[in-house]
Amino acid sequence: MRSLLGLNAALAFVLELALLAAGVGIGLLVPAPFAVRVVVAVLLPVLVIAFWATAVAPRAPRRLSPRPRLIAQTALFALAVIGLAAVGQVVWALVLAVLVAARIGLGGRVGRI
Repeated sequence: MRSLLGLNAALAFVLELALLAAGVGIGLLVPAPFAVRVVVAVLLPVLVIAFWATAVAPRAPRRLSPRPRLIAQTALFALAVIGLAAVGQVVWALVLAVLVAARIGLGGRVGRI
C-alpha cells in the first residue's frame, strides 16, 4: 500500500506538470498570429497555477473540499485534453486522458484523490 501511495503522489505531480506543458503547447499551436500564440502560451499556465495554488494545492489558502476539488481537477484536465485535441495533438490528448483516468482510479484505491 505504501508503494501505491508513492506512485499516486508521483503520478499526480507528473500530471500537474503535464497540465502546465499542455497549456504552453495549446497556446503555441493555436492558429493565431505569433504574438497572440506567445501571450496565450504564457497566460494559460499562469491561470492554471493561480487557480491550483489558491484552490487545489495541499496548502492552498482556500482549498476546496474533496468533492469540489476532484471536480475542479477533472475539469482542468478535461479542458487540457480538449485543447490538445483541438490544436491537432490527438495522441497527446489521449495519453493525458488515459493517465488522468489511471491517476483517479489509483487515487480512489488508496483513498487520496
